[in-house]
Amino acid sequence: MTTFIMKLSRFLNNSALNVSAVLIGLIALLVFYQVITRFIFGSPSAWSEISARLMMVWMVYISMGCVFSRGSMITIRFFVEILPDSLGLWVKRGVTLVVLAFLAVLIWYGWEIATRVKNQNVSMLNISAFWLYISIPIGAVLTIPSLLAWHLLNVENQTQSDDLIITKSLEV
Repeated sequence: MTTFIMKLSRFLNNSALNVSAVLIGLIALLVFYQVITRFIFGSPSAWSEISARLMMVWMVYISMGCVFSRGSMITIRFFVEILPDSLGLWVKRGVTLVVLAFLAVLIWYGWEIATRVKNQNVSMLNISAFWLYISIPIGAVLTIPSLLAWHLLNVENQTQSDDLIITKSLEV
Protein backbone atom coordinates (compact mmCIF):
# COMPACT_ATOMS: atom_id res chain seq x y z
CA MET A 1 0.00 0.00 0.00
CA THR A 2 2.85 2.38 0.84
CA THR A 3 4.45 1.83 -2.56
CA PHE A 4 1.15 2.53 -4.30
CA ILE A 5 0.67 5.78 -2.37
CA MET A 6 4.24 6.87 -3.18
CA LYS A 7 3.85 6.11 -6.89
CA LEU A 8 0.43 7.77 -7.06
CA SER A 9 1.79 10.85 -5.28
CA ARG A 10 4.76 11.03 -7.64
CA PHE A 11 2.55 10.69 -10.72
CA LEU A 12 0.06 13.31 -9.51
CA ASN A 13 2.81 15.73 -8.52
CA ASN A 14 4.65 15.38 -11.82
CA SER A 15 1.40 15.87 -13.71
CA ALA A 16 0.46 18.88 -11.58
CA LEU A 17 3.87 20.47 -12.10
CA ASN A 18 3.65 19.97 -15.87
CA VAL A 19 0.13 21.40 -16.05
CA SER A 20 1.19 24.30 -13.80
CA ALA A 21 4.14 25.05 -16.07
CA VAL A 22 1.83 25.20 -19.08
CA LEU A 23 -0.63 27.39 -17.18
CA ILE A 24 2.04 29.83 -16.01
CA GLY A 25 3.21 30.14 -19.62
CA LEU A 26 -0.34 30.84 -20.78
CA ILE A 27 -0.83 33.34 -17.96
CA ALA A 28 2.32 35.19 -19.02
CA LEU A 29 1.07 35.33 -22.62
CA LEU A 30 -2.37 36.54 -21.56
CA VAL A 31 -0.96 39.25 -19.31
CA PHE A 32 1.40 40.37 -22.09
CA TYR A 33 -1.57 40.46 -24.48
CA GLN A 34 -3.54 42.49 -21.93
CA VAL A 35 -0.70 45.02 -21.62
CA ILE A 36 -0.37 45.34 -25.41
CA THR A 37 -4.09 45.86 -25.95
CA ARG A 38 -4.37 48.33 -23.07
CA PHE A 39 -1.32 50.52 -23.62
CA ILE A 40 -0.58 50.20 -27.33
CA PHE A 41 -4.05 49.86 -28.84
CA GLY A 42 -5.84 51.82 -26.10
CA SER A 43 -8.63 49.23 -25.91
CA PRO A 44 -8.03 46.63 -23.19
CA SER A 45 -9.03 43.07 -23.82
CA ALA A 46 -12.02 42.13 -21.69
CA TRP A 47 -11.40 38.39 -21.51
CA SER A 48 -7.63 38.04 -21.06
CA GLU A 49 -7.41 39.33 -17.49
CA ILE A 50 -10.19 37.12 -16.12
CA SER A 51 -8.79 34.14 -18.06
CA ALA A 52 -5.39 34.68 -16.43
CA ARG A 53 -7.03 34.82 -13.00
CA LEU A 54 -8.95 31.63 -13.66
CA MET A 55 -5.77 29.84 -14.74
CA MET A 56 -3.94 31.12 -11.66
CA VAL A 57 -6.61 29.71 -9.35
CA TRP A 58 -6.43 26.32 -11.08
CA MET A 59 -2.64 26.35 -10.98
CA VAL A 60 -2.57 26.99 -7.24
CA TYR A 61 -5.11 24.31 -6.33
CA ILE A 62 -3.78 21.53 -8.54
CA SER A 63 -0.20 22.06 -7.40
CA MET A 64 -1.11 22.19 -3.70
CA GLY A 65 -0.08 18.54 -3.27
CA CYS A 66 3.45 19.30 -4.49
CA VAL A 67 3.97 21.51 -1.46
CA PHE A 68 3.05 18.68 0.88
CA SER A 69 5.16 16.06 -0.86
CA ARG A 70 8.25 18.25 -0.62
CA GLY A 71 7.64 19.07 3.03
CA SER A 72 7.38 22.78 2.25
CA MET A 73 4.18 23.49 4.13
CA ILE A 74 4.22 25.38 7.39
CA THR A 75 5.73 23.01 9.91
CA ILE A 76 5.59 22.63 13.63
CA ARG A 77 9.21 21.46 13.81
CA PHE A 78 10.13 23.80 16.68
CA PHE A 79 7.40 22.39 18.92
CA VAL A 80 8.08 18.81 17.90
CA GLU A 81 11.82 19.14 18.61
CA ILE A 82 11.31 20.33 22.19
CA LEU A 83 8.97 17.43 22.95
CA PRO A 84 10.07 13.89 23.73
CA ASP A 85 10.29 11.72 20.60
CA SER A 86 7.17 9.68 21.35
CA LEU A 87 5.06 12.77 22.04
CA GLY A 88 6.47 14.54 18.96
CA LEU A 89 5.46 11.55 16.86
CA TRP A 90 1.87 11.81 18.10
CA VAL A 91 1.83 15.54 17.44
CA LYS A 92 2.90 14.90 13.83
CA ARG A 93 0.18 12.27 13.49
CA GLY A 94 -2.35 14.72 14.90
CA VAL A 95 -1.27 17.41 12.46
CA THR A 96 -1.71 14.97 9.58
CA LEU A 97 -5.24 14.20 10.78
CA VAL A 98 -6.07 17.90 11.11
CA VAL A 99 -4.83 18.57 7.57
CA LEU A 100 -6.84 15.60 6.27
CA ALA A 101 -9.91 17.00 8.01
CA PHE A 102 -9.26 20.40 6.44
CA LEU A 103 -8.94 18.78 3.00
CA ALA A 104 -12.23 16.98 3.61
CA VAL A 105 -13.86 20.34 4.39
CA LEU A 106 -12.41 21.78 1.18
CA ILE A 107 -13.78 18.84 -0.78
CA TRP A 108 -17.24 19.00 0.79
CA TYR A 109 -17.79 22.74 0.74
CA GLY A 110 -15.89 23.25 -2.49
CA TRP A 111 -18.31 20.86 -4.19
CA GLU A 112 -21.26 22.57 -2.53
CA ILE A 113 -20.15 25.99 -3.76
CA ALA A 114 -19.35 24.71 -7.25
CA THR A 115 -22.78 23.13 -7.68
CA ARG A 116 -24.50 26.18 -6.17
CA VAL A 117 -22.98 28.58 -8.73
CA LYS A 118 -23.25 26.31 -11.78
CA ASN A 119 -26.02 28.51 -13.26
CA GLN A 120 -23.97 31.70 -12.91
CA ASN A 121 -21.55 32.81 -15.61
CA VAL A 122 -18.04 34.19 -15.19
CA SER A 123 -18.12 37.72 -16.53
CA MET A 124 -16.47 38.30 -19.91
CA LEU A 125 -15.95 34.57 -20.54
CA ASN A 126 -19.53 33.32 -20.69
CA ILE A 127 -18.65 30.04 -18.97
CA SER A 128 -20.23 28.60 -15.87
CA ALA A 129 -18.71 29.66 -12.54
CA PHE A 130 -18.73 25.93 -11.76
CA TRP A 131 -15.44 25.62 -13.69
CA LEU A 132 -13.78 28.14 -11.40
CA TYR A 133 -14.98 26.71 -8.10
CA ILE A 134 -14.55 23.03 -8.93
CA SER A 135 -10.79 23.63 -8.69
CA ILE A 136 -11.15 23.67 -4.88
CA PRO A 137 -12.36 20.09 -4.35
CA ILE A 138 -10.24 18.75 -7.21
CA GLY A 139 -7.12 20.31 -5.71
CA ALA A 140 -7.95 18.92 -2.28
CA VAL A 141 -8.49 15.40 -3.67
CA LEU A 142 -5.17 15.60 -5.54
CA THR A 143 -3.42 16.69 -2.34
CA ILE A 144 -4.44 13.70 -0.21
CA PRO A 145 -1.96 11.16 -1.73
CA SER A 146 0.89 13.66 -1.32
CA LEU A 147 0.01 14.30 2.30
CA LEU A 148 -0.16 10.56 2.99
CA ALA A 149 3.18 10.00 1.22
CA TRP A 150 4.79 12.75 3.27
CA HIS A 151 3.32 11.28 6.45
CA LEU A 152 4.56 7.78 5.67
CA LEU A 153 8.09 8.99 4.92
CA ASN A 154 8.47 11.60 7.64
CA VAL A 155 6.31 10.44 10.51
CA GLU A 156 6.03 6.68 10.37
CA ASN A 157 9.62 6.19 9.27
CA GLN A 158 11.54 7.83 12.12
CA THR A 159 14.83 5.97 11.58
CA GLN A 160 15.98 8.06 8.60
CA SER A 161 17.58 11.47 8.74
CA ASP A 162 15.78 14.54 7.35
CA ASP A 163 18.11 14.76 4.33
CA LEU A 164 17.56 11.13 3.41
CA ILE A 165 13.81 11.48 3.82
CA ILE A 166 13.64 14.49 1.49
CA THR A 167 15.88 12.75 -1.06
CA LYS A 168 13.80 9.57 -0.91
CA SER A 169 10.51 11.48 -1.30
CA LEU A 170 11.83 13.14 -4.44
CA GLU A 171 13.11 9.85 -5.91
CA VAL A 172 10.07 7.64 -5.31
